[in-house]
Amino acid sequence: MRVAPMCAVATPARKHERIDVRVPTTSTARLERELGAFARYCVQRIERDLGEHQRWLVSIELGRLGYSAIVEIEHLGLIVETRGYGNDGALAIWDAMCRIEQELRHQVVIPQKITISNN
Repeated sequence: MRVAPMCAVATPARKHERIDVRVPTTSTARLERELGAFARYCVQRIERDLGEHQRWLVSIELGRLGYSAIVEIEHLGLIVETRGYGNDGALAIWDAMCRIEQELRHQVVIPQKITISNN
């Protein structure tokens, strides 16, 4: 599979500096803005429920069979990563975000169950 080279999209607000969104260099400026805004929206939605994480990397790639998105979270020295797929960049981001949200929820629930069962 051949993947287009990547470039980083700058985010203006300091709160968003920890969210790095990368899109294929063949993307238009408008598509870069739209995918960046959508990825940041997804991050904010997840963090509203599960708390803020130190660093997010959202990388969108275009392959022969469609788009894929890699979402990587780094927090307190731990890294969680997942990949999503779709017919366009936004669907790939959404798929990856849903997967990583479930992983994060699973990590949050297990310690709570252990704490409750030990009491």
